[in-house]
Amino acid sequence: MGFMMDGIRMDGRVAVVTGAGSGIGRAIAIGMADVGAKVAIGEINPETGQETADMIAEAGGEAISIPTDVRDPDSLRALVAGAREQFGRLDAMFNNAGGNFQAPTLDVSERGFDAVARMNVRAAFIGSQAAARVMIEDGRGGSIVSTASSAAYHATGQGVAAYAAAKAGILGLTRELAAEWGTQGIRVNAIAPGGVDSPGRHRNIQRREDDIAANYGLLKRLGSPENFAAGAIFLASDLAAHITGHTIHIDAGIGVS
Repeated sequence: MGFMMDGIRMDGRVAVVTGAGSGIGRAIAIGMADVGAKVAIGEINPETGQETADMIAEAGGEAISIPTDVRDPDSLRALVAGAREQFGRLDAMFNNAGGNFQAPTLDVSERGFDAVARMNVRAAFIGSQAAARVMIEDGRGGSIVSTASSAAYHATGQGVAAYAAAKAGILGLTRELAAEWGTQGIRVNAIAPGGVDSPGRHRNIQRREDDIAANYGLLKRLGSPENFAAGAIFLASDLAAHITGHTIHIDAGIGVS
């Protein structure tokens, strides 16, 4: 179905993944099913969300797709509630969905800035809050993993100031929630992906695609969705049982190059 995560098993556990209709989110959802978890897919596009659920089911896994707009707090809360209603528990929350547009900062309106913040840091806040309420009420604890970005710490000058600010907000949110909820058995971490090898990435970079792939970071290549999903799944697993408040940089070394 996807890629194997040797040494990780999450049989009987339940995960929610936002933005799971494609890219990193789809890879996380498929990877979680591969290691035995039941998956609730939150996706704004019902067709692509159901495609991911069908891929999991065809490989013998269990998944449901719930149309979700992470810009709408009620929609996010309904996703978490739907996962619990369907599967009876919640063990892992992946705040993966986000969005961005590129524009010179002098051309970005307050409305545009707020839209990027809603899709990214506010969605991670609401998703984490909704998941933590269930985890605390059920008394089992759990894991929350949010998708930040290398843009949070590696400046590009490519018109992504609002996005960089929103993703940097996820780093701070991750640390603070880890400190607040640690004693209740909830671990909170993040991944910070670098360049991802996907059609969407190529459309948003104003350079030749082959140039990007040949020169990105210390490894001189873009990452696949599976590269980033592996880090997120690790953080949600028992192998990371003593890790909280941290962000894993999965960026081909761009942050130190």
